[in-house]
Amino acid sequence: MNINMKYYIVTIGSIFLALGIGIIVGFNLNYDQELSKQQSEVLSEFEDRFDSLNQEKADLNTQIDRLTQEYDELLSYISQNYNILVADALTEKNTGIILTNEKNDYSEELESLIKDANGNLAFSIVLKDTIEDEKKLKELSSEIDTDIKTSQDCINYIVDSLNGENAKKALQQLQDLDLIEVKSLNDNYASYDSVVIVGENEDENMKNSFEVKEKNLISKLKAEKKYLVAVQREASNSQFINLCSDSNISTIDNIDSEIGKISLIMLIKDESIVGNYGMGENVTDLMPFSK
Repeated sequence: MNINMKYYIVTIGSIFLALGIGIIVGFNLNYDQELSKQQSEVLSEFEDRFDSLNQEKADLNTQIDRLTQEYDELLSYISQNYNILVADALTEKNTGIILTNEKNDYSEELESLIKDANGNLAFSIVLKDTIEDEKKLKELSSEIDTDIKTSQDCINYIVDSLNGENAKKALQQLQDLDLIEVKSLNDNYASYDSVVIVGENEDENMKNSFEVKEKNLISKLKAEKKYLVAVQREASNSQFINLCSDSNISTIDNIDSEIGKISLIMLIKDESIVGNYGMGENVTDLMPFSK
């Protein structure tokens, strides 16, 4: 039988084609099985992780419910015993108040709190925005024959005056120039050991203002070894508290609540605790509990 070369070529080509198709089909079948196995493993791992997250969520909800109950119980206890907790808590404590923002003045509430706790209000002073006025500072410098060029110089002069015997005269000069307002000044002002700083500036340039007034004030008072607490109200959007906490002093972000007021009393009474208290994001605890 006569079989030409073309037949052999086609036959051999068909064999190799069939073999190739067989290899491809076999590989794909094996790949599909491996892929199916991998998909099954991933799905199983996903289900395990999902179950774990669900359990974690349930545990967190349980913890939140417990903390909420404890918080409500604490609120109830403080509300029922507020007058008892405050009474005589600050006996023999001499505390000053410095307000650094005229727009949010609730210093009288703090004055009442200190007096209700039988504490002594050493002074209550407002630092006005004019403390940056170069013309007024130059006039002050001329009157007191002291070099006062910057707001820092003026703040240093105020604090130094509170350590001396002629604070009334010195502060009156500052008040006459509209650099400060002296709301009250007790006879034993110089023996103050702690200061409550009230800022709560919600202006866009809060950070710049802080650098000029509060930061300089905090630095000077810390150098004088005074215990400091910065306070602001719970609904405030001011960055005042966060900026003060960076200076490593105690802060309270809910001073308008009974819990905030008790926290302030506890801090002034102890005069050694440093922490951030209240209801905000960056607090260390709700209250300065003894540990």
